[in-house]
Amino acid sequence: MTVVYGALALVFGGQDGTALLLQGFALLLATFGLLWVFVSTRPRRGPLTGLRATVAVVLVSAGVLISAAAHRGNDAIVLELWWAPLVCTLLLLAMAPYCDPPCVVLSGCALLLACLGAAAVLDVGASSAWPPLAAASIIVSPVVFGTAGALAFIVTVTRRLSRWSERPWSEGPAATLDAGSDPDSTELLIAQVDEQTTAQLSEALALLADIVERGQIDGRDQERAAEVAARLREELLAAANDSWLERMARGRPLSVRDPDRLADRLGVPQRTALRAMLDALLDDPASGFVSARIELRSPAEGTIAVALRIFTTLAEGRRVTFLEPYYVSLQSTVTGIRWRNGSSIALDFMTAPDPRSPNLPLAQRHAQLPE
Repeated sequence: MTVVYGALALVFGGQDGTALLLQGFALLLATFGLLWVFVSTRPRRGPLTGLRATVAVVLVSAGVLISAAAHRGNDAIVLELWWAPLVCTLLLLAMAPYCDPPCVVLSGCALLLACLGAAAVLDVGASSAWPPLAAASIIVSPVVFGTAGALAFIVTVTRRLSRWSERPWSEGPAATLDAGSDPDSTELLIAQVDEQTTAQLSEALALLADIVERGQIDGRDQERAAEVAARLREELLAAANDSWLERMARGRPLSVRDPDRLADRLGVPQRTALRAMLDALLDDPASGFVSARIELRSPAEGTIAVALRIFTTLAEGRRVTFLEPYYVSLQSTVTGIRWRNGSSIALDFMTAPDPRSPNLPLAQRHAQLPE
């Protein structure tokens, strides 16, 4: 899109008196910036780091400034058809699926400064038919809208992926549905919650029914009530303090060892990729899945090590073919990933904790709230 639109703008965009070779070089730099994002975000290259994003922003900014310098003194320029501000927007939207909000904001600010510098180089008050403020707005507004659009995309997708990655597993086709969008799956989820709640309260309800039937309360009833209340409180606290991964593994042939609740400190990209792999193993009959073990440790400050052992009945070649897409997806979000195939599949990787995730369990966070 950059190449086609830029070439059309060079031919039909009021280029009389413009150094076309310099414009072509500027367009080439901007195109390289977008190509750099494409290459840097291939699945096997890992996440789009801040340094990689900086390279793309520098290339596009350089293209914008050089294009402005080539247009300087050209009174026939049509700012509405100038390709450079649009390329800044395209860069922000191309980076959005791979960046967090601070990275997008910093990139947007850098591109905004480049566009303001381009407006100064162009001397828009003298070289454009528009008033200076309106001309400057035409140049910088695409960057502002692109930054806002990229942030809205990130927030929306992050919220939806968080809900998806932490949704309960259920039997049958309903496992793939979003309980917030399908009435049948919502009813199924409500029925499951009711069943779990009934099982938790069964002992307490039996005690109350016995007291109502007898019509009196004695010391033994009080002792039993205290024991039931203490046991129920322990169960509720244990359930509340479970990580999302432990909650997902309940009732499944999936063993989770996470004493420090590190699963809750994984970022949304890591949760999504890990959940997609587990969904494929547990819900697809073609996976030959038997059981799996997951262990999370923190060998050093600021790191999370995850070890996954998968037992499946598939032959070695078929299991690799089945899991490779999920492995590649996970590889793009973590570092130090290793895959070993044998009688079982061993998958290990390292990642950094999400700084926005809470350090305390839910019950402890609630206990620390002011009265």
